Amino acid sequence: MFPYPQIRRTARQYRNAGVARAQTSAAGELQAGGITRQSAIAIIALLLPAALLSACGTTENNIQTGDIVLGTSDVVALEQGWSEEIQDRVWFSSFGSRLIPYHWFLKLEQADSKDLFRDNRHLDRLGFLIQAPSPHNPDGLPVGFARDSGGDESWVGLTCAACHTGEVRANGRKIRISGGAALINFTELETGLIAALKSTIDDKTKLQRFARALGGEPEHQLRRDMQSQLQRLERLHITNRTEYPYGHGRLDAFGHIFNAVAAIALDMPANARPPDAPVSFPVLWRAPHLDVVQWNGSAPNAGPGPLFQNVITALAVYGSIDIGGRSGRFGYPSSVDITNLGFLQQQLYRLKSPQWPEDILGRLDKTRMARGRQLYDQHCIACHTVIDRDDGEIKIRAVLTPVNEVGTDPRMAYNFINASVAAGAFAGRREAIYAGEKIAADTSALDMVVHAATGAVVRQPFSAIRAAVRGYGSVYKNENRQPPDYYKARPLDGIWTSAPYLHNGSVPSLYEILLPPSQRSETFHVGNRELDIDKVGLATTASERASLFDTRLPGNANSGHLYGVGLSPEQRLDLLEYLKSL
Repeated sequence: MFPYPQIRRTARQYRNAGVARAQTSAAGELQAGGITRQSAIAIIALLLPAALLSACGTTENNIQTGDIVLGTSDVVALEQGWSEEIQDRVWFSSFGSRLIPYHWFLKLEQADSKDLFRDNRHLDRLGFLIQAPSPHNPDGLPVGFARDSGGDESWVGLTCAACHTGEVRANGRKIRISGGAALINFTELETGLIAALKSTIDDKTKLQRFARALGGEPEHQLRRDMQSQLQRLERLHITNRTEYPYGHGRLDAFGHIFNAVAAIALDMPANARPPDAPVSFPVLWRAPHLDVVQWNGSAPNAGPGPLFQNVITALAVYGSIDIGGRSGRFGYPSSVDITNLGFLQQQLYRLKSPQWPEDILGRLDKTRMARGRQLYDQHCIACHTVIDRDDGEIKIRAVLTPVNEVGTDPRMAYNFINASVAAGAFAGRREAIYAGEKIAADTSALDMVVHAATGAVVRQPFSAIRAAVRGYGSVYKNENRQPPDYYKARPLDGIWTSAPYLHNGSVPSLYEILLPPSQRSETFHVGNRELDIDKVGLATTASERASLFDTRLPGNANSGHLYGVGLSPEQRLDLLEYLKSL
């Protein structure tokens, strides 16, 4: 058979490793079946020339540091290996996310005013990056909103760029970071959209204005359609309800995808689990070069692993999948745009980290940097290797540190391990559609997600193979068979752009990372983009676009990561100067 890589650790392996928290009974390696090795090779041989041609179609002039970002008048770009065309296309390419009908989004009013929901001031407060019209964004939506055409309707949805594009501001300049950590308020976007739909349905005058703006659609039909979409979003929102809001710059993506499949797609509300372990949006440069990705290092990157990971992401972010049918033997229809996923992965493989722009942020002190490099070698390099950002073929092994050793908040890692659900309609189906063991009646939520993602891929075999080839990058194969009871350390290139720090965003600056936990900020505000050049973090004051982060809440602990906390104040500044240069 034609093997796919293992992209999750089975519950049987967890138990064999002696981890009592894993409470599922599924087992087996993820393999894709139904096609022979010979036929698979033949298909790839046919598709490879086209894939390689598309991979070579990157001859445009790359963006240089200081260039003005397309679609803005005052935002500066950095040299990261992308052209203006590629950057624009990545920011606005749909991967199958479907929030509401596209034409609705352009005309829908906010709940408490006549101002449009898409008004730039409104979305800016939610942390989105404002853009003017550009070739791939004709309606001038913020970065990360894209039009998805499916069936009889075009939809607006989020793209990977919504969560993975950053911006910092300093010395009167705005600096856009492709692949950087976003500061969007995911929960407030959803809450506000639900409120806007409700108020339009309930307020006759508001509904009339909306219908006229849409070109005179019949109000009774429009109300019925809106109620249908409102029910869908409310169900999703209630399923993912948590006691404490995430705030800006965080999301429990694993929790959302587990619920999207195990509770929503399977129509089993009892399977829902609170997605209450939010993490910061990770930076994406060099992620395709790592052997594993995700904060807990749970997803191997070899082979077509990235395709499966991206399909899972699409399903988590307002994608849809239909798991009906007696066996799912031909896969599952979904909204996932596999062709675009191949393009996006291809470009992310080329993306480079942002370098400190000295002409904008100030010259680095070479003497301090030299001393800082020595400190880095003593305290940091064992986990955070230093790489050549210009090596486009580099292969990187992430360092996986046990949770009890690194000492940071364990909730994200433990939620992942302990997620078990009833299999429902998936019970008895093959784990990998055509191969693998049959799914038990009670299994892990991750088994459900992998099965659903495999079904979405199998449904589009030619697109999937081409996307896997197009997005392929040579990486080290990860052979770890232990449960993901750890957190991942990666190279720190571009670390100056990605505050707040630690996996859960609980420390506001690199300076505070080097302090004992008792001296770190107990509360601070997240959402501001002003860069603190000295402490290497973002402004933490209250503002209309910031939310309060309280480290005393569950999942928010700022403990652990005690490496370098014994440095003197001068040594901290030396190390920070070197970290800026990475």
